Amino acid sequence: MAKDKDYKRLIAKNRWLQLRKAKLTANPLCERCKENGITKEAEEVHHIVPVEDGLTPREKETLMYDFGNLRSLCHDCHVLTHTEMGRSGKAQAKRHAKAQLERFCKKFLLCLILLKMLKGAVIF
Repeated sequence: MAKDKDYKRLIAKNRWLQLRKAKLTANPLCERCKENGITKEAEEVHHIVPVEDGLTPREKETLMYDFGNLRSLCHDCHVLTHTEMGRSGKAQAKRHAKAQLERFCKKFLLCLILLKMLKGAVIF
């Protein structure tokens, strides 16, 4: 999946590199392989809730740096996890964009409606 500009900015920070290293130090074995009785070194760190699911830069930052939102995985399990999540290809990108727009509308348009109601504005 193509990463957005906020993700690219956050992943390049020293804070992420330190957190990634801490995760791989704390969990040096692939957590998914381990669940299946296999011992394999973890090489990558996966965000359980994707950073791109955040609607605002602050929400994305919270998802990026939340240690509890991370899983140590080997490369094969990381690819498999993303495939199972449906997070690859153009069709997925379209689904993600649509879902993000829907979440945005629910969150921010509801706030706008409530604000107008509080000010006594006629909405409809």
